[in-house]
Amino acid sequence: MKKIILTMLVGLALVSGCNKNKSEVSSSSNNGENNKIMLSNIADDSSKSEIETILKNYLDKQSVDEFLNYVNDYNETIENTSLNTGFTETLQPEYDVSKIDELWANKKGLFIGTNCRINTFTLLKRNIEINNIESNTDLLFLDHEAINEGKLFNEDELNKFNILFSRVKTEKTKDVNIHAEKMKEHFKNIKFNNDARMISVVMNDDLDGDYLFVGHVGVMINTGKEVLFIEKLSFQEPYQAIKFETEEKLYDYLLQKYGQEYGQETANAFIMNNDEFVKSAK
Repeated sequence: MKKIILTMLVGLALVSGCNKNKSEVSSSSNNGENNKIMLSNIADDSSKSEIETILKNYLDKQSVDEFLNYVNDYNETIENTSLNTGFTETLQPEYDVSKIDELWANKKGLFIGTNCRINTFTLLKRNIEINNIESNTDLLFLDHEAINEGKLFNEDELNKFNILFSRVKTEKTKDVNIHAEKMKEHFKNIKFNNDARMISVVMNDDLDGDYLFVGHVGVMINTGKEVLFIEKLSFQEPYQAIKFETEEKLYDYLLQKYGQEYGQETANAFIMNNDEFVKSAK
């Protein structure tokens, strides 16, 4: 019973990695030009067509269609509440989650929707190869609830999803380099795509042992002209497609939102680009 309670506590804390946290609130309240991003909620025909074209240039077309079906269903269900039109230069938006929750619950019942991990896997699943190894799914209980209720993945896809986002055993240390090596070792079991890359924000928890977990994730495509990042903020919150001038600015954006610790004596969050460590929170 104690382990179940601890697992739920860790899960609630880290699953919010696909959600808003203290870092995001503080950055939203800072009106500096450096915090502005070029953002689309993929809710209008123009930006949707642009994003679809880019994604289908690099990813399996069926996977992109499945992803866009999720996007359309979400946007229509919440009646485009708080969503923008086109790519707009803006601070990180404050979405009307209360209204979104009410609309979603009234129309979808027990199905809680999709989050960052589900959408990332949907986009990448036919463009990556995943070795069949054991996985730790203790923190994926909400993901599984959504997948089962929505009948989103078949058995083989679910197994691969579990491996990709498995919780990873690590050492009791605040040294991010050690943790990054543990994630790199785990990701050796995945043959990633070099064009559409998985960008993961990895978090460290120690409530029932020392582990690493992909708290937030999205897909990055560097077109040579710009860096496009696709993410779903949380089960409740919208899709975001964001254009950056450089990959470094994408990493800064993610660490500003998710890089703070949750008051624990654990290592700072850090970012993996596919299987390579690129940057950690200060």
